[in-house]
Amino acid sequence: MLQKRIVSILKKSPADQYSLYRQVGTSMAEITKAIAELQQQKIIHVARYRKSERTGLDIPVYSLSAGKQDKLDLHNLLAGVTSERLVEYGFLARNLISPDRDATILDVGSAGSGLVQAIRDFGKRWQVFGIDLAKSGCDARMDARSMGFADAAFDQVISISTIEHIDGDMKAMREISRLLKKGGSAIITVPYGKGKKPEHRIYDRDTLFKLAAGLSIEKKEFYRYDSGKWKKCSQAVADSVDVEVPAYLHSAVCACLVLKH
Repeated sequence: MLQKRIVSILKKSPADQYSLYRQVGTSMAEITKAIAELQQQKIIHVARYRKSERTGLDIPVYSLSAGKQDKLDLHNLLAGVTSERLVEYGFLARNLISPDRDATILDVGSAGSGLVQAIRDFGKRWQVFGIDLAKSGCDARMDARSMGFADAAFDQVISISTIEHIDGDMKAMREISRLLKKGGSAIITVPYGKGKKPEHRIYDRDTLFKLAAGLSIEKKEFYRYDSGKWKKCSQAVADSVDVEVPAYLHSAVCACLVLKH
């Protein structure tokens, strides 16, 4: 059984999914699924992260021992996923408020995802709320263009691959700005680059700048889809990417921003 083989390997020493793949010899998809199941059962844990020299992404190293985690691990939500979530969730985890402080966090567009619960489980001192227009799968049904919260109610607002779907994206961003406390931050991810899709926007350099109006851009990272992998790149490279991508992707480039109030 694959799970038993993984546990047997980890009894000897910690390993990442690529090391497990080389030792077990099955497909990467099966390895990823087995790892997610073992994590959900709390049999294996993330011991640390290593940086991929090829992609620049953080890769979890697994162990049978649970150490103190100072960064949210969302890899168990990504089993079988090949979309933008692979880079978006990593960016989110790296830029969340410290779990050692009291904070209020809002996730805009939370329906159909386990993200809010994962954040709640990690940040014991956080109050986390999720809203969406969907009728279920969130704490409240709410329009992002007119959210029913008081001014300056949140220390951090998250919106992962949601803004591009809103008819009135600039209005939604003004609402996010209104809800942020002074010094608070927003973590926003959107599709970026060339091309158009009828179901959502794809932002370019000018429209991305306008989207952040009223907030300062503290951090921005760009990831391009290349031969089945997401690779970190500069904004200049992101501007020039013009390739066909699978239909399930929003665009060939994903832009990840941290905006400061």
